[in-house]
Amino acid sequence: MAAVSLASQQDAPRIAGDGVPESAWQRSAWLAALPSLSAQDWLTGVSRLVVVSPHPDDEALGCGGLIATARAIGLPVRVVSVTDGEACYPDSPVWPAERLRAVRRQELECALALLGVDADAIDTLDIGDGRVAERESALAHALAPLLHPGDRMLTTWRGDGHPDHEATARAVERAAVERGASVMQFPVWAWHWLSPDVPVSPLLGAQRLVLTPAACRAKAAALGCFVSQLHDDRPGMPAPILPPHVLERFDRDFEVVLP
Repeated sequence: MAAVSLASQQDAPRIAGDGVPESAWQRSAWLAALPSLSAQDWLTGVSRLVVVSPHPDDEALGCGGLIATARAIGLPVRVVSVTDGEACYPDSPVWPAERLRAVRRQELECALALLGVDADAIDTLDIGDGRVAERESALAHALAPLLHPGDRMLTTWRGDGHPDHEATARAVERAAVERGASVMQFPVWAWHWLSPDVPVSPLLGAQRLVLTPAACRAKAAALGCFVSQLHDDRPGMPAPILPPHVLERFDRDFEVVLP
C-alpha cells in the first residue's frame, strides 16, 4: 500500500479520511453472504501462485494468508513487487526516496520469509511509485517472461481506487493473456471506501477464502515487518500509511478474491 498524492486523489477521490471502520464491515450483510471456500481448497489444482504487488505490503495485506497457505502445502509462490513504495512519504525529510527504497525491500523480504517465501522467489521491478499507469505497457512487458503457462496470478483489484493498483491489474491481465496464465484479484484500498451497507455485493464474483489460525498468525507477523508504514510516535515522523484502524481491516480470518 502507498499513500495517495494530491494528483492521485484527483483520479481516485474515494480515498480520503479514515475510511470505513472494520466494525462496519463486520456488520456488512453482503460481505458475510459471499460464497466461502477454504484457502487450501481454492488452491487445488494450482501449479504455481504468482502474486504481483504494486507496493511492498499490498501482497501481505490482500493475500498474505493465502500465500502462507500455499507455502504450507508446498505450492511454489513467486512474488513480483512492481514498485518499492519509495514515494509514500514525499514531504518527509526522515524518509527520502532512496532510504525508503532500501528499507521497504528489506521489509518485504522479512515479511515474505515469515509467509514461507524465500528471497530468491521475489522479483523487484522498480517501475516507479506513483508512475505505474504511465509505464503500464512496460510493466506488462516485464511480467510476461516471469510467467509460466498455467500460473495462477493474484494482484490488486482493477477497481481498487488507487491508480497504481488499477494500472497493475491491467498490466497483469495483459501479461496473463500473452502467457496463458489465469488472474484473480484482491481489494486493498476498496475496504476504505466501498459501502458495507449496499444490498448487493459490488465485488462481482467475489469469494471469501477462509484461513486457518496458523495462516492468520503468519499474516499478522508479516504485516509487523513493515515498520516504515506503521505508527511511530517519535518527533518529526509522518502519519503512518498503516495506522491501527487500517490494519484492522486485514485482521480477518478470511481474504476476498474476485475474477
